[in-house]
Amino acid sequence: MSAVAVLPGARFGLAIGDATAMAGRNLRRMVRAPDQVVFTLISPIMFTLLFRYVFGGAIRGLGDINYVNYLIPGIAVQTAIFTSGNTGFALAEDRSKGFVDRLRSLPMSRSAVLVGQVAAVAVSNIVGLFIIVVVGLAVGFRPHSVPGLLFGFAILLAFSVATSILFALVGLYASSSQAVNAATFPVIFPLTFASSAFVPTSTMPTWLQAFANHQPVTIVINAVRDLTLGNVTPAQRQELFAGRSTTYLVVVSLIWTVAIGLVFGYLAVRRYNSTTS
Repeated sequence: MSAVAVLPGARFGLAIGDATAMAGRNLRRMVRAPDQVVFTLISPIMFTLLFRYVFGGAIRGLGDINYVNYLIPGIAVQTAIFTSGNTGFALAEDRSKGFVDRLRSLPMSRSAVLVGQVAAVAVSNIVGLFIIVVVGLAVGFRPHSVPGLLFGFAILLAFSVATSILFALVGLYASSSQAVNAATFPVIFPLTFASSAFVPTSTMPTWLQAFANHQPVTIVINAVRDLTLGNVTPAQRQELFAGRSTTYLVVVSLIWTVAIGLVFGYLAVRRYNSTTS
């Protein structure tokens, strides 16, 4: 009887241990892959410098807001989403090599493979965000407050976990890592560039504004941006955030995050439990 009583707790502990082991394995694999290291370390720097110094002087509609303060949240969200795509690439590669099938034959938690992969990408995103902030500070980024910056990036990290789960589902269906890229790029590209990441949506054509203002990437970017900018005038709020309040942006971004995570998490678990390579 006592053994049965501790079984649920023991199972939970074993599941955490399995997920931690998988996350460690995936992090080591990332470190040993030069292309992923370069993307994580160099890509945020390149995008920040490119938009700050090449395009920044041509951006209008920000009033007295420094463009780099507008830019950094957009760069951060874009980088986090692209990095989250590594979840799908890694799972597709593991499936194609039969690694997932070998794991399924072991006495380990079924959730460890998915949780470990998402956790590893989350760590990678934390590193990327740190680099973005450091580079941003070097080129003039000045958040309104440290708590606002931390809260904004916490929302961003939660959203990146949700998108990692989405990409995990793609990786569980794709026949190869190349197929993951073919399936995700047509979705990621318009969601990141047809958003408020680099320019205010008010500068876009009316038909595009309707899409850009309501899609989840814009909502998350604007929530992070609002928290890092701090106090903005009513005119700036209308121009930058379509008049939406900070509370609205934060709540709706969290709703999008939870909805994406739950829906695609459920589908990913179902697919993993039934899939074979």
